[in-house]
Amino acid sequence: MVRNRKMKRFTTHPIFYIVLLYLLFGGLWIAISDHLLEMLVTNSHDLTTLQTYKGWFFVAASAGLLFAVMRSEFRTRITAEAALRESEEKYRLLMHNANDGIVIADAESGEILEVNRKIEELTGVKADRLIGRHITELHSSGNKERCRKLFQEVIDRKSSLVDDICILHRDNDGNGRDIPVEINANLVEIGGKKIIQGIFRDITQRSTAEAARRKEKERAEQYLDVAGVILRVLDQSGVVTLINRKGSEILGYGEEEIVGKNWFEHFVPERLGKEVREVFARLMAGRAVEYYENPITTRSGEERTIAWHNTLIKDEHGRIIATLSSGEDVTARKKAEEQARYRLEHLTTLHAIDLIISSNLDLRITLQEMLDLVITQLHVDAADVLLLSPHTQMLEFAAMQGFRDTRIQHSRLRLGEGLAGRAALELRSIRVPDLTAPDSGYVRAPLLEREGFVAYAVVPLIAKGQVKGVLEVLNRAAMVFDEEWIGFLEALAAQAAIAIDNATLFKDLQRSNAELILAYDTTIEGWARALELRDQETEGHTQRAAEMTLRIAGLMGISETELVHIRRGSLLHDIGKMSIPDSILLKTGPLTDEEWTIMRRHPVYAFELLSPIAYLKPALDIPYCHHERWDGTGYPRGLKAEQIPLAARIFALADTWDALYSDRRYHAAWSEEKVREFIRSQAGVQFDPKVVEVFFGMERTLKERVVS
Repeated sequence: MVRNRKMKRFTTHPIFYIVLLYLLFGGLWIAISDHLLEMLVTNSHDLTTLQTYKGWFFVAASAGLLFAVMRSEFRTRITAEAALRESEEKYRLLMHNANDGIVIADAESGEILEVNRKIEELTGVKADRLIGRHITELHSSGNKERCRKLFQEVIDRKSSLVDDICILHRDNDGNGRDIPVEINANLVEIGGKKIIQGIFRDITQRSTAEAARRKEKERAEQYLDVAGVILRVLDQSGVVTLINRKGSEILGYGEEEIVGKNWFEHFVPERLGKEVREVFARLMAGRAVEYYENPITTRSGEERTIAWHNTLIKDEHGRIIATLSSGEDVTARKKAEEQARYRLEHLTTLHAIDLIISSNLDLRITLQEMLDLVITQLHVDAADVLLLSPHTQMLEFAAMQGFRDTRIQHSRLRLGEGLAGRAALELRSIRVPDLTAPDSGYVRAPLLEREGFVAYAVVPLIAKGQVKGVLEVLNRAAMVFDEEWIGFLEALAAQAAIAIDNATLFKDLQRSNAELILAYDTTIEGWARALELRDQETEGHTQRAAEMTLRIAGLMGISETELVHIRRGSLLHDIGKMSIPDSILLKTGPLTDEEWTIMRRHPVYAFELLSPIAYLKPALDIPYCHHERWDGTGYPRGLKAEQIPLAARIFALADTWDALYSDRRYHAAWSEEKVREFIRSQAGVQFDPKVVEVFFGMERTLKERVVS
């Protein structure tokens, strides 16, 4: 093989061609010269001279030809070698100054033939120590096999290959470290010889950035997964592009089962699909919908209420491309609110029945109104009351609501007969989910054959330990009788029993109501006296102002019913001062601006204190508005003229009259004439001119006062 290689090099050398040309030309010349010589011999007798010329001519011609050929060949070769050197120099310059590492290796042996300066930097090894070594030695032991497979794949595929790998860098202290690189390997054939060119690009920064991004992504995913709320991203069409673990848990699906699905088609109840889509459309249109609630459907078919907080996701051009929503599961809260609302409705109903009982003397009207509330609050179709006759001991029809037929009015049952009779006799409630069942025990089915009732419940009406009758409720669809529903039914039955007992004991109830009203008024008077005891200087003022107010109100034609509330309001006019500190209320000198601000809050305190008390609401006008002025400069609301309630306008004059006519810390009692003059001057300013006119028209003098 070595001999063949040397022979090949020799036959391609320019001298070989020059010698060959010389020999060919020499042979041709000898043949021609011999022919010429023969011609000359026939014409010349000097053969020796001709032979001599022949020799020199051949030599001269050969030398000239050889010189010409050699000169042309050497000039061509010099030019080619110069171009080759220049090309090689450029190649070496580009290769050695390249920003990427370059390795040339024999494809068959894997021997490194050449490396550039960047490879020296990447490996920490000089080129002369790398050339001749196997290409896998550029890598640590963990990457050698992978490098071998990569280069073998390039050879097998006969094409380029790009991949990431680590190259080993040897530090001065002998330790090694891996540098991540991107390798671009190519198989090249030069002069029939296959070599592999590997270009190594340092991707440390890219790898570091990618690692940081991966770490950030992992941390974000961790935050998503530990979040206690649903985190969800929907694209413009409503398709889920992201869901966290909490959302997956609540929905009951795996994350891969949720991502890629249309949220509204798969996870929103069908009945709410249109409504929720409209909210989403407004959100994607850029209109603020930061918060809304809607149920979602889980895998088990359960509906859970989610409160959504929404944020828009925009691209670099500011266009909305998606929404990020955090959803809190508020199902438990909603249920609690619903229960609270339900119980509040129950309390309101019970209170309404109380009002019905206390405001109506006709038992049948009372029962009819009560049954309306029973049907509404218990969500049933019909209800009736059967009363127990004390003489016949029979349950007889008393009232009904919600029936299509009137034949229920003919109901008469003995104690113990049928479901209603058993409930009255055994003093317990009975529920029947299905009246159509043969063993239901309902004996009045013929009376209800046109009604179509399915569910039934009956509760005894017991008052003071005695059975007054039964309350029956019926529904045309199946029902679930939970404990709370039964408890409310029994509470309504108790109220009905009270209504029945109330009808029989009306006189006692009237007396009780009168005593209650008296207790209210006594309590109010006690509050007024307690307030005056706090400030002994105003003792008796409240009673005097109240009486003067009632006198003026009577002259102005106010009814007796309204006078009751005016009296209560007069007695409680300064109840708000209970919230004023003694340091301000009992101060002997003038009040500062800050103290006046606090003092002027006492009408508001009175309103806040009394408004929750239902029976005192009609009396709130005076405590809340008695410091308003006719010209609108009063407080706390700055009411003007007839915006001020009439009772407050009357009391304002009576209050001022008694205050000016009495000794106070901040002034001595005014004379009657001075008081009259002041009140007259304030008509249309502080006081209602009509009230002032009535006041001066009174027959008694202003000096007549009630002495407490």
